[in-house]
Amino acid sequence: MLCSPTRSTRSSTIRRFSITRAAAALAALLVAAAPALPARAALDIDPAVMYKTMKAVYDKGAASGWHLADKLDYFSTVLDAGRAYELRRRDDPQNAALKGITVDLASQLQYDPLISNDAAEWYVRLSATAYANDPQRGAAAQAIIAKLDAEDADPGRLARDADTDAAALAQQFPNDVQALLGQVDADLRAYNLTQDTAWRTLALQRAAQATFPIASVPQDLGRELFPIVDSARNAGAGYSDAERAAARVVASHRASAHGLPVIGRVLSHNVYLVITAPADEYFGRTKLSPIGVRNEITRIGKYLDAGWGGRMTQDTLYVIDSLEDWQHQYPRDYELPRLYKRVYDTLAREDTEAAKEAGKEVRRMLIVAYPNSTEARSFLSS
Repeated sequence: MLCSPTRSTRSSTIRRFSITRAAAALAALLVAAAPALPARAALDIDPAVMYKTMKAVYDKGAASGWHLADKLDYFSTVLDAGRAYELRRRDDPQNAALKGITVDLASQLQYDPLISNDAAEWYVRLSATAYANDPQRGAAAQAIIAKLDAEDADPGRLARDADTDAAALAQQFPNDVQALLGQVDADLRAYNLTQDTAWRTLALQRAAQATFPIASVPQDLGRELFPIVDSARNAGAGYSDAERAAARVVASHRASAHGLPVIGRVLSHNVYLVITAPADEYFGRTKLSPIGVRNEITRIGKYLDAGWGGRMTQDTLYVIDSLEDWQHQYPRDYELPRLYKRVYDTLAREDTEAAKEAGKEVRRMLIVAYPNSTEARSFLSS
């Protein structure tokens, strides 16, 4: 039975990976951190506010029986709290404890950057590294690091892992609506990343199954799934016979759906921190402000118009460095996907090996960290 998050429990007593203990430990940490911090930044917020958000998510999960979406929501609040301490109060002892809880939950919930909506890969890796030699968490932490290393080196591996992790969650949470939706979402993201149509076929076939909660498809997933369905069943180019057949079934199920039974709930993003970077904050080695980043991209574009080509690659790499710093501190700033896409388009105009490699990394960042953005979906449509 899950206990209330208001019940204090030392994080050092956590010995097993469980939502119950992670919840209680995080609550104790946040209560202890009650003195307010200046609310001047997205992650530099009053811990009491952070605790209130965490408690509300915990209470919601406890009331509904801890469906997958509840646990994923709760994990998001842990990641937000952890990033806050790492970036603003690194020497606080709670920082290390939050990293431990992150390792616990990442292991339980099959953390995969491609199927996560938290843009937190760097923090999960940092947490795992901090506990790599821990007697209790070491094995789990090392497994996380090895997995992330392999996925960084091979987009195909990242796609396969996303499908495997989504399938594992579907096994952990049988008939859970979020788990079933997550499998189709994972396969579409894998297709977006690799352009391998096998993933698109698998997504359509899973969506065509009678158990798929077609009436509960959220807007973000629907914007990718249903245009593919329509194109495949209406003789769009490049689709296999298997895809066309599956698309017809999906369309039929969608037309006849009148609210299928739902076991669980669809993931809500309402609890996420969505605060933009202030105009007077500076990022990266070249200390660019948000306005400075935009102006620098424009300046580089003018030099490219004048024929400077590869001579502007280093300047573009400095912009990427600033964007990475910005993304770590304000991971859900709505402007980041647009700026990453502008940088990607800028790199495409610079005929150097460094620009090509950087372009691949920027594309990966968009698709993995911001899969629901218009900019990430533009790769799929192209």
